[in-house]
Amino acid sequence: MKSITFILGIIMLAIFAFTSCTDDNDVYPSNDKFVRIDQTSLSIVVGEKFKVTATTDEANADSYKLTWSVLDTDIATATDADNNTGVITAVAAGTTVIKVETIDGRLVYFADLTVSEGERSVKVLTIGSGISNDATISYLHDIAKNEGLPLVIGNLSSAGASLEDHMKNITENQGVYQYNRIAADGGLNTQNNQLLKTVIKSENWDYIAIEEALPLSGKLEGYQTYLPQILEYIKEQATNPDVKYILHQPWAYAQNALEEAFADYDNDQIQMFNAIANATSRAKEFAQIDITIPSGTAIQNGRTSYVAESILRDNTYLNMNIGRFITACTWFEALFGKDLTTSSYKSDNLSNFDTHLAKEAAHSAIIAPKNITDLIDYKEQGPNEFVLECPIYIDFGPIESAAPFNNYRFPTDAMLGNLKDEQGNATAFQLGVEERFTGVLERGLENLLGFPKTASEDMFFSDGITIPVSSFKMSYLNRDQKYTFVFYGHINDRLTETEFHIIGKNEGVGYVVNDDNLNRVAIIQDIEPTDEGTITIKLQPGPNNTQWAKFFGVNAMIITPEGYELLLP
Repeated sequence: MKSITFILGIIMLAIFAFTSCTDDNDVYPSNDKFVRIDQTSLSIVVGEKFKVTATTDEANADSYKLTWSVLDTDIATATDADNNTGVITAVAAGTTVIKVETIDGRLVYFADLTVSEGERSVKVLTIGSGISNDATISYLHDIAKNEGLPLVIGNLSSAGASLEDHMKNITENQGVYQYNRIAADGGLNTQNNQLLKTVIKSENWDYIAIEEALPLSGKLEGYQTYLPQILEYIKEQATNPDVKYILHQPWAYAQNALEEAFADYDNDQIQMFNAIANATSRAKEFAQIDITIPSGTAIQNGRTSYVAESILRDNTYLNMNIGRFITACTWFEALFGKDLTTSSYKSDNLSNFDTHLAKEAAHSAIIAPKNITDLIDYKEQGPNEFVLECPIYIDFGPIESAAPFNNYRFPTDAMLGNLKDEQGNATAFQLGVEERFTGVLERGLENLLGFPKTASEDMFFSDGITIPVSSFKMSYLNRDQKYTFVFYGHINDRLTETEFHIIGKNEGVGYVVNDDNLNRVAIIQDIEPTDEGTITIKLQPGPNNTQWAKFFGVNAMIITPEGYELLLP
């Protein structure tokens, strides 16, 4: 009943506004003269500020002076601002009405306002070429969540876009951006062909970041010519009157990069880093940017460690684990002012050692954003402290198996890094081919071990006459654990046998007859890694292998901790 009375009151108020004026002071009911609020309704939380904008008819717009108010000032307040805008500040939970009118009272418009209780998420939007998306997409949200800080991340990117390109997209109203949004609950949504204006207005962003394209990021000209114009446009669209503006500092190319733009820096990574650091520092000052995120410095710090050039996954983009974790830590510290070196947060994809390394690289960049910090405590890779408590499953061959299997598709592929165990934990264990195989076989064979068919229908193999020994090397194992290895191989042939020889601090040997093998396995128990955390796995024809080509191979491997009871049919 109260809501009905309230609505009727608003209707009567509007009627009164149109009927109670004198002939000399009429409200204009026509479409020739009007004022309208761009948002017909608005929902914000207590304590939040929101800039609302009014649109007026073009013919008389310059003569209108607007004033803003809220019907119930116990719920929210309104203050007048520049360019037909007003700032609404939420005070208490409830519903009320926003009102804008010309100071002579002739033109008036209303919008609904809902204010709710609750913790508001910090909202960050990046606009760039893909570099800032790379820096923030993987770990930043999880770090903030661990620290009790709800975070929404929006990444607007157009591949390789420069500041000049962004300005062109603005002036030509080009919807060319991919928009990746990570919600407060961690859900990721992607939309294509988005306009800058649409996304900027879509949320009440607390931070909006911009970056120059990597090839140009060490050159001041683009910042001087286009950054002030872009910022002016963004400020016109932004709805948060207290929004902070960020300039993202990209990282230098890999030292062996072949990109043409690298020649502009004499193909010298340090020269490129210094150019980027200086250009972004100067741009921050003349464009009056609030914050610089020194991702480039953090990555250069990381390069002084044993990680070196593997901090990138190619010449430009970050290693999916340690590279992205370093930049996420850098963003978090810059945004929230918290020292992550004292935080307990650890990514499941990194060892304890690499986690500490990443945090040091980021924190040092925040302290000294233009200088490279030598990470002297991380020159050699530290020991892996991960304790394996459940099996690791590995499928060899091009036909992939679903989790919990790790898939090693071809013998010529790069090593498998960071093997996942049955529970999805990242072990940081690595597996790579050391001595080559002949190739792969796909025979579509079944098994009775409870494995999916995808694990038994393809394999790595060798013809023992031409390749007498093939081998794998496991590395970065926990040196304080012993491991048991289970091997399975299956071929629809006769007189085949594979010998598996495991070499760590101790050794073990097992055999599998591969002929029409539905359920036979070789089990080699309690192998201790070397002091370097490595174990070598050698495959060769077994002593009973009289097949014409001395065929040997492997379909699947299981690794368990010492004493683990693995149930196989």
